[in-house]
Amino acid sequence: MSLDLWQQGCERLAADLPEQQFNTWIKPLHAVAAADLSKLTILVGNRFKLDWIRAQYATRISALVEQLNGQPIMVELALAPREPVS
Repeated sequence: MSLDLWQQGCERLAADLPEQQFNTWIKPLHAVAAADLSKLTILVGNRFKLDWIRAQYATRISALVEQLNGQPIMVELALAPREPVS
C-alpha cells in the first residue's frame, strides 16, 4: 500500500508538472512509509535537492499524499543514506 501511495502521488505530479521539472526533481525520489501509514519519509539524494524540494514542492506533496491516503499522514523529507564506497 505504501509504495502504491507514493506511486499514485508521482503519477499525479507527473500529470500536473512540466515533464522536465518532474524528471529533475520528483522522479529520482524514493519514499518509505511507516507500517501504519502515519508517516511517509521521502528520501532525497543531496542537500541542494532537499532544500529545493522542501521550498518548492513539500506543501503540494503533503496535500496530495494526504488526499490519496484519505487521512492525515506526516510527510518528512530526509537525505537518502549514502551508498558505501567499496
